[in-house]
Amino acid sequence: MTGPLTLFAALLSGAALLPGMAMAQDDSDLAPQAQLSVSQQLSLDNGDLIGRIPLDLSLRTGTRSEVFGLTASVPLRLGDPEDDNNFGIGDRRAELFYRRFARQSSVEVQGRYVEADLDRLIFFDELVDDIVTLDGGRRADTGLRAGYAFGTQSKLGGEFSLGYLDRRYIDTTDPSLTDSQTVDGAATIFLEPTPLIRARILGSALETESEGTGTDTRRHRAGVGASMQVNRRVNLDLELAQSYIRREDGDTGLVEESDGLSWSGTATYLRPLGDYTLTVSSDPGTEGRRDRLRFGHSLERPTYTLSLAAGVTRLDGGDVDPTLQIAYSGELSRVSRAQLSLQRDAISDLDGNEAINTSLRGSYNRQLDEQSSVGISLFFRESEVQRGDRQDARSAAVDISYSRTLNRNISVSAGVNVVRSREGDGLRENDERVYVGLGRSFNFLR
Repeated sequence: MTGPLTLFAALLSGAALLPGMAMAQDDSDLAPQAQLSVSQQLSLDNGDLIGRIPLDLSLRTGTRSEVFGLTASVPLRLGDPEDDNNFGIGDRRAELFYRRFARQSSVEVQGRYVEADLDRLIFFDELVDDIVTLDGGRRADTGLRAGYAFGTQSKLGGEFSLGYLDRRYIDTTDPSLTDSQTVDGAATIFLEPTPLIRARILGSALETESEGTGTDTRRHRAGVGASMQVNRRVNLDLELAQSYIRREDGDTGLVEESDGLSWSGTATYLRPLGDYTLTVSSDPGTEGRRDRLRFGHSLERPTYTLSLAAGVTRLDGGDVDPTLQIAYSGELSRVSRAQLSLQRDAISDLDGNEAINTSLRGSYNRQLDEQSSVGISLFFRESEVQRGDRQDARSAAVDISYSRTLNRNISVSAGVNVVRSREGDGLRENDERVYVGLGRSFNFLR
């Protein structure tokens, strides 16, 4: 059997990733930029006075045919009683991307590393297809993704992607939290027999290898689909695929398999004030077939964008559960801006656990004057496990920050963030932090 490391080697030796990048770049985005920010902070963490030195690096350079970017954040920590010799490194994050485009093709490579306490992942993790986890340890994710697209405006085109995720748990106590490696790939070929029909042939595969008592997963999918313009206002998209899933429990050796048809259909009604969509789908799984029905509406205005979707989902033998999705981004005034994202949907994690996840992310930013600004962010995540060995859990957090620029390169900041988490068995995790600091920025390449 081909393992994740073998497939990852193939990823590095092949061309790579995401479609849709063959677009012109704004001149303001092309100027080379490099900035290093160094801050000194005093924070009160759960009653302990701790010194912090956040180091933040950002780099961006590009031309009209390619763009490269790198961001990294490494906070040094002094005086934390939980660290050896009172020195440690806090929640860290790094991301890089490279994009190259031609008139009808594009190549993209992305990398991401995040290591953070499990009870503070809510500030970092934007994924909504994971079950909320409570534990005293940390999680480190290393991800790579690459893709290639061609023929974006021609009658023959394609998209190819490969991804790799290495997940490590550090100093955790829950035996269900096992290290794993995941490799996934997808390919789609587009054909346009007529100007009104764009057909596609698709295939995808995913393989997860877990250590110890974790679950190994293999998933394959192959099928066909088509997008059709029925008339000037109605579009249809149909897809039919054969899906196969195999999971093996590393503790008991139990093997579960699922093999069946996966299908979906979407109708879109185009209107000047916003599009309406109706989507139905059905997918097989080792815990049963999952059916979905969703109705959505989107709006785009000069000062805001808004999308709404509501529906229902049902797992074989279970109850009907409501689903919801709201996304808003807009300028409230010349000096303030707000964003809101709310999603409630069914998910299946890498171990095959089925759950209904609710995720909320909201932010409000206001410029008080030319030097000062304030920001408020809200986070909420909840997992209601329907089938599997995980427990229900929820996590909520709030972050309030203030910053004032003293001169071009020096600024002061202050803030507070609070996390409250609870698991179905009554386990609670609380985290509180109040901080004040002074920072300096160094700009290069200008």
